[in-house]
Amino acid sequence: AVARASGMSSADDPDVLADALGAVDVADDAPSASVRFVDGTSTPIEDEPADDAERDALEAFRARLAKDGVEIPSTMSANGGEPGVCLRFLRARKLKVEKALKMLRDCLAWREANDVDAILDEPLDLEEFKTNARMYPASYHGRDVLGRPVYIERTGSAKFADLVKKLGHDGFVKMHLRAMEYQSRVLLPAASADAGRLVSKMCNVIDVGELSLYDTVSHSEVLTVLRKIAQIDQDYYPENLGATLVAHAPWSFTAAWAVVKPFLDAKTAAKFKVLGTGDAGVEKLTKVLGEGKVPAFLGGTCVCDGGCVCRDPHTGETDGVLTAEQVEYARFRTGDGERGGSKPGGGAEAVAG
Repeated sequence: AVARASGMSSADDPDVLADALGAVDVADDAPSASVRFVDGTSTPIEDEPADDAERDALEAFRARLAKDGVEIPSTMSANGGEPGVCLRFLRARKLKVEKALKMLRDCLAWREANDVDAILDEPLDLEEFKTNARMYPASYHGRDVLGRPVYIERTGSAKFADLVKKLGHDGFVKMHLRAMEYQSRVLLPAASADAGRLVSKMCNVIDVGELSLYDTVSHSEVLTVLRKIAQIDQDYYPENLGATLVAHAPWSFTAAWAVVKPFLDAKTAAKFKVLGTGDAGVEKLTKVLGEGKVPAFLGGTCVCDGGCVCRDPHTGETDGVLTAEQVEYARFRTGDGERGGSKPGGGAEAVAG
């Protein structure tokens, strides 16, 4: 009934998708009674407690913030509002108020120390971005059937060692931070506004075809920076991931995943799904991304201008041609005095390169 009320077809019903994908938790952003609907796109659609336990924890958490004079910047509350920020940190710490408060304080201190609020103030240099894209082919790619922004990365084709050498540790991390801020301050608020309900998480598709685990793990510099990024995401961007679908997984990756998975908590492990090859894998991707939205290099029929993910649609080779969404991302900058959320090109500037 909820799916029908939101305009979703039965094929898009989260329960149907969950059955099709097994362990993948695709229902995190399904419409529910915990979503407050608002008019307009300038006011964030606020998250609300899902049950009495969350409601009590949120009340106690906000009381502590008020007592201690802790303010949450608009750059963090563009999607889900101030309650959404509180709930994300509370959920990450299993509703333990003191632990969530420490986590939030640490995050605020980290953001100030690294000037994270200003990271979207200027656009990227398009030529340099093209060069980086050759080594790290990835792009946003519309939205999935639940309205979540989709990020597709051709991990198997990435030249991590070359990019880390070019950018350095700090440069590589900054590249990642800009993407995370763009997601939380631009893509997710726009998705929520268009859906008329809170869309709080991303859907990631990782193509690991051609991936050499040895080439990746044998570079200590690469491992160091990847560990740092993983720690940043865990500590400062909690509850951001909806699902990660792993495509074209070679036997070595599948074997490695089987070893790693038991060490992850059940909630995290459920968000990852290693897809099968051939028609079965394409069918599962289509269930999540939607008909006609699976890129040709993943076995689907979608061929975007310039390639779905920095790939020439005819030759399949990376040539530095940026996708439309990559160009929009690179050109994006916040308007003067405005660092909250907005749609690309609306309320913020998408400047010409």
